Amino acid sequence: MPFIFTTLDETRQSLPFVLATIGYDWPQENIKRPDGYPWYQWIQCLSGRGELTVGGARTDVGPGDGFFLMPDEAHEYRSLSGDWITDWMGFGGSAVRDVLDFAGIRSSGVRAISDLWRLKTLLRETYEAARDDSAIAFHGTSLLVYETLLALKVALEPKTRNAEPRHAKLRPVLQHIRLNYASELSIAELSALIDVTPQYLCKLFQQTLRMRPFEYLVSYRISRAKEFLVARPELSVADIARLSGFSDSNYLCRVFKRAESISPGAFRSLHCPPLDL
Repeated sequence: MPFIFTTLDETRQSLPFVLATIGYDWPQENIKRPDGYPWYQWIQCLSGRGELTVGGARTDVGPGDGFFLMPDEAHEYRSLSGDWITDWMGFGGSAVRDVLDFAGIRSSGVRAISDLWRLKTLLRETYEAARDDSAIAFHGTSLLVYETLLALKVALEPKTRNAEPRHAKLRPVLQHIRLNYASELSIAELSALIDVTPQYLCKLFQQTLRMRPFEYLVSYRISRAKEFLVARPELSVADIARLSGFSDSNYLCRVFKRAESISPGAFRSLHCPPLDL
């Protein structure tokens, strides 16, 4: 159960992302802070069960859940099982608020985690980097705090009664799109993969990815078209349109230019300039 409380001088506190404290595989004790804590906190549950009280609300925290705590906000958390094991990180910095806004995290509370392994790995990497108490090391931990916050944007969603996170529920649909992007795909076909209505599938996509299902499909097809443009210079734009799932080259060119602000041909020229003879 290793942990670190870093030493922060004025220079280190001026970094955009600052690691204050970190620990992992921690037998979580009961904590009550009527005046809150001076740093942002992220705490993730590995095993056992606990309960968070913040803002007058109590929420259970089980394996695969985590919770954010904003600075200086009264809170309490306690074990419900007697063997509550957590990872945790305290952090701050001038750029944290903007990144949390970008990630949609604007208040304390419990979130379901769709990729706990990724977050566990990042916190352990951050701990190892923090063991080197040098000015250079603090730049490394600053970068890792930033990377962790970006990972949280993808991995978190509000805790609800539905035990399955939305990201997890969408995985069969996303996998089907990635394997069959070149085929004609209907909203009915995609929604049937997870036994929901087309309307509910659209709602899941909007809540999770901030886009509609076919916006995601077109975006994925454009990504594949970009790969074909660079990796297969012998192919025409019409061939690439067919391989990447677009009905014709005109449609590919139209959506490609809207997304990338250049044509497919210009994109290919930018990444595959002709060889000098």
